[in-house]
Amino acid sequence: MSLLLTLLLTVVPQNVILVKGATPSASDSSTPVPEQGTIAAGRYRNAYFHLSYPLPAGWTEQPAGPPPSDTGAYVLTQFAMIDADQRLRAHLLVTAQDLFFSLTGAAGAKELIDSARRGVATHYEIESEPSEVAIAGRTFHRFGYRGRRAGLHWRVLATDARCHALTFVFTGTDEAVLDAAERGMNAITFDRTAPACVQDYARADNLVAKTDPFFGSHRYNTIPVRVLVNAKGRVQHVHLLSAFPEQSQAIIAAVKTWRFKPYRVDGKAVPVETGLVFGTPQVVSQRP
Repeated sequence: MSLLLTLLLTVVPQNVILVKGATPSASDSSTPVPEQGTIAAGRYRNAYFHLSYPLPAGWTEQPAGPPPSDTGAYVLTQFAMIDADQRLRAHLLVTAQDLFFSLTGAAGAKELIDSARRGVATHYEIESEPSEVAIAGRTFHRFGYRGRRAGLHWRVLATDARCHALTFVFTGTDEAVLDAAERGMNAITFDRTAPACVQDYARADNLVAKTDPFFGSHRYNTIPVRVLVNAKGRVQHVHLLSAFPEQSQAIIAAVKTWRFKPYRVDGKAVPVETGLVFGTPQVVSQRP
């Protein structure tokens, strides 16, 4: 064994992250956040979106995806159908895009689907143009395409939920399997109860009291933050999608002291959820 290899094995601990990077965090563990979905009794449940989705028959859960990005993109869960010869027959990817922080500037699921359609390369064949469809009593936006050579099909469906675009991407070569999986989405359920989502509610004219966080060191990352404000204007929950630990501590300590004017709908004060960004803002691209 070389001296260099000996030193590396001796000095550098194995299977350890030496420098902790930006991660999601929250002011408490009892309030649901998007990345904390669970699978039990054949269903994927996500308390943040009040979503319950039955796994298609014969499909199994796949490894978890990456943590949320600093542009508000989540991989919520993924499933696959694998045959007896361990060949992949179909795959489902469930994602969420936080519309407060999207770099595309999409205002909802329809614009996200339209943008995805425009991004399909010319060597793919469009099987169905974007259209509005009703699934389980709610509006989805859908389009489909395939690879001519591989015979691989994509079915992309998106719906709006709590100021996010939820997207279900079915992929596979067996169209019958994909058809059955799409039909299975009729058993999906959403509880429509959720706080009002308001872009830029943390403006000066809505704030009664504000304390800026103190950062001991300067970093150049983007820190997207979702804030849940109760009907009395007090901050109930702070969710940081991506931040270094010391940044999370400083932001949570400061934002929890903020006070807002109550948000009103038809004259009644109601809870509201909004987004704000600390650190270095991302540049949102202009929609064509």
